[in-house]
Formats: sequence, structure tokens, C-alpha cells
Amino acid sequence: MTELADWAPNLHALIVHLPIGLLVTAVVADLVAMLRRDPSALVTVSTGLYLVGTVTLVTAYLTGRNAAPVVFTPGMAQSVVVQHWDRALWCVWYFALVTTGRVWVRLAGGAPRRIVTLALGSAGLAGLILLTQTAELGARLVYEHGVGVAAPVLPDP
Repeated sequence: MTELADWAPNLHALIVHLPIGLLVTAVVADLVAMLRRDPSALVTVSTGLYLVGTVTLVTAYLTGRNAAPVVFTPGMAQSVVVQHWDRALWCVWYFALVTTGRVWVRLAGGAPRRIVTLALGSAGLAGLILLTQTAELGARLVYEHGVGVAAPVLPDP
């Protein structure tokens, strides 16, 4: 299935915003946890958000790679597509490692100590920088080059 509907040409367009929202919310929960005396409940919530966010991030990456050959991509956008793919792959790896580390820390010891909470929050902020750069490249593809939204213009016969 290459086209879902006129307004949704592929799954990537439907899925891509979900991991962004989940991972941003996870980082915000981490930042709030840093301010609390007992951050354990918020750290648990943010770890769950990281898990779901990372799974949807992998899904967004795979659906984007799947959509790339079937959407119209102008020649000027090819270098941006490659940069977006590379940055997205870095995001997938980074958040997979951070999420694995968070789960391991959570399973290994009970309530997180202040230094662990600060480290987790810092790792999340670093990931948001990478995620923002990736999203910016994706936005450039859509809004500057019309990738996935603009049909090729055919010359009049």
C-alpha cells in the first residue's frame, strides 16, 4: 500500500510527529523530576515515555525510508534527504541507547539518586538537540522542497 488517502500519502506522514511529542514530553518530565525532592514517580513516567517514544521513532524512521522512493523528490532536495536520513539514524541509535540505559538503571536499583536524575535529564536534553536538527531537515523537505506533498509538474504537450 503506497497511498493511504489523498491527504495522507504514506504512513510516515501520519507517524512522524508522535515520537517527537513523546520524547519532548519525556525530557520535560525529566526536567521537572530534577526539581522535585522525590523524583522517582516522574522518572518512571519519563522512562515509559522514552520507551514508547523510541519505538515510535524507529517506526517513523522505517516508514520514512519506505516512503522515500515513492514520493516526488526534486533534485535539489536529494542532499537534504540524505542529511535527514543520516540524522534520523543517529536519533534512532541515540534514543535506543539512552532508553536502554534508563531501563537498566531503573531495573538495577530502586529510587534514582539526584546525580542519576541529573544525568538522565542531561542525556535527554542532548537527544532533543539531535531530534530538533532531524525535524528541521524534515520540515525543510516538506516546506521548502514539497517532498511528499507536491506532485510533479508535467509540461503541456
